Amino acid sequence: MSDRSKPVLVTGGAGFAGSYIVRQLLDDGYDVVVYDLGEYRPESRYIIGPEVDRIPLERGSIDIWPRVFEVVQHYRPGAIVHTANIMDIGLLDRNPIMALYVNVGGAVNVMEAARLLGAERVILFSSVAVHGQKMYEPIDVNHPTIMARIGPLGAYGAAKVAAEAFSYAYRDDFGLDTRVIRPSALYGFGMSWFAPNYVKNILEPAVLGEPVRLASGGPVPRSYIHAADMALLTSLVVSGPGPDAADHLFYAATDGPLRTGGDVARIVREQIPGADIEVAEAMTESDRHELPFRGVISIDNARSQLGYAPRFMRLEEGIADYIERFRGFLAAGHTPMAKPQTMRVPGSG
Repeated sequence: MSDRSKPVLVTGGAGFAGSYIVRQLLDDGYDVVVYDLGEYRPESRYIIGPEVDRIPLERGSIDIWPRVFEVVQHYRPGAIVHTANIMDIGLLDRNPIMALYVNVGGAVNVMEAARLLGAERVILFSSVAVHGQKMYEPIDVNHPTIMARIGPLGAYGAAKVAAEAFSYAYRDDFGLDTRVIRPSALYGFGMSWFAPNYVKNILEPAVLGEPVRLASGGPVPRSYIHAADMALLTSLVVSGPGPDAADHLFYAATDGPLRTGGDVARIVREQIPGADIEVAEAMTESDRHELPFRGVISIDNARSQLGYAPRFMRLEEGIADYIERFRGFLAAGHTPMAKPQTMRVPGSG
């Protein structure tokens, strides 16, 4: 994005990933507009900081075309960062038409509004779930997603592949500068209780002095990335070179070895002396379902083309930052979102 006189519109900007992106864009000198179905959670307000009440917050759903068009027409953003999606994988697998209308249709709505109203660049958030199976390591941006007998897992992964495909169509048919970011195992302060990577479910109760007993997660491997590093990459993609000088696709990941839920438990115990944590050496059906596509990920193109340098390459450093932010949040008198009592969260058995 060359014209910084125009704002950046962040869909889903009141949520976990979105709030870190908003904070990074503000730090990098951009004006920001947030489009979200909900209000800011206390954690999101804390992440964004005191500027949060000066940022326009437009309420609306991404699958409602007139509302998306109205907001883009009013603010005329130079770039749109599209993070808003339904993230409940089980819900989408049971209701694939919801994945189509919201996760695919919402992405198309954003790109169509950008095309008609002159936004320079659209960055779509996808997922490593586009891979049904790891074919080689490290997994790079040329790794296949759809093959003769292998494809993405479930409606969530299928919707991500479809949205990615539409981003190429808008680039090739209309010249819209579209980019795709695929995050892997995103973690950090403000994350959801329902995130499948166990970090919140181990760390926050431990900080509060509560015992942690998880019935699964110990052996599950992932390529973790801290939300602040994901946001840094996003800002670099927003400001980065044009399509002739940079790739269409980047991974928000670290390129080190995979780490497990057991590693998370050990690190938290080391950083919070006396923490009472037990994570079983077991996997859920969902964990086993994802194992085929979990692998070391290459971020070489982000390093070479964008100058990307993750700040939390080691999980130990990222968890230390999470602990510090959570303690700061509590010390400021805020109340964290309570652990749900009526819905199953990862590791609950």
